[in-house]
Amino acid sequence: MKDKKLTVAVVGAVLAAAVICAQAVADKPKAKDMTSKTAESSVTTNDNGSVSRVFTESTVTTNGNMVTERRRETRTNMDMEGNILETSTSEYAQSYPVGDDGVVPLAAQKSQEDGKPTGNADSFLGLKFGDTFSSTNFVEDADDPDFLRATFKPKKPLDGFDDYYVYVTPKTHKVARIYACAKEPIEGYAGGRRHYLIEALEKRYGTWARLCSWWKPNYQFEIGPYRHVRACLADASQSYSTIIVAWDDAVGSQAVQEKEEQREAARKTAAERRGQRVSAAADAF
Repeated sequence: MKDKKLTVAVVGAVLAAAVICAQAVADKPKAKDMTSKTAESSVTTNDNGSVSRVFTESTVTTNGNMVTERRRETRTNMDMEGNILETSTSEYAQSYPVGDDGVVPLAAQKSQEDGKPTGNADSFLGLKFGDTFSSTNFVEDADDPDFLRATFKPKKPLDGFDDYYVYVTPKTHKVARIYACAKEPIEGYAGGRRHYLIEALEKRYGTWARLCSWWKPNYQFEIGPYRHVRACLADASQSYSTIIVAWDDAVGSQAVQEKEEQREAARKTAAERRGQRVSAAADAF
């Protein structure tokens, strides 16, 4: 279990918000032409002092029932003095249909069964963020030292998925992150449509997916204030082909605080023990 690395990034630097505009088609009330644009920029300082800048522009265009996603990423590497060493640009695009009625805001859609709004941002795979998770198989994860990890089995497992993990706060065991992992690719691109898991997540949480990678199917969902879902459907890690992770930033911050409290308590205990040993040795001398 320890050799399975869950390498799905869950934090990004977003420096520009989305700009959304919509224009209704007169003879088809439910069909809408919409364009959504986002821009993100990140700066990384390398060990040798050089600086890497990445600027990403994403556009989602809806024309009736056809959606086209485009992503353009520009990478610039500079030396310590600001001289440009290398510049490269990558682009990614895909199109898919979304149904005969076109795209309507998911938040406004109603469930056909009970007439209530779709989605529930409080939980994922049956686990509620912030709830206490009881387990006897908690382990520490070297990649996420601020959390404890445990395996679990949801009441309704996903087809084709092998392992499920929950990450909790170290003292109070509050649910902060939930993972669903599949070793083999999950089939689902039939008929040129998007993967059914992406459509299922959109329906579940009442929000549109945002493509966040130019070279593989990696999507992110903003399911609520400080709550997110990331779905990577191919080459997610060395151990898994597909990983879907949901997390709560507030509970994650609580985990960091609890871990620091534990470290401080451990440092205090170690100092007291050392003082006792010094006194005992001094008496013996």
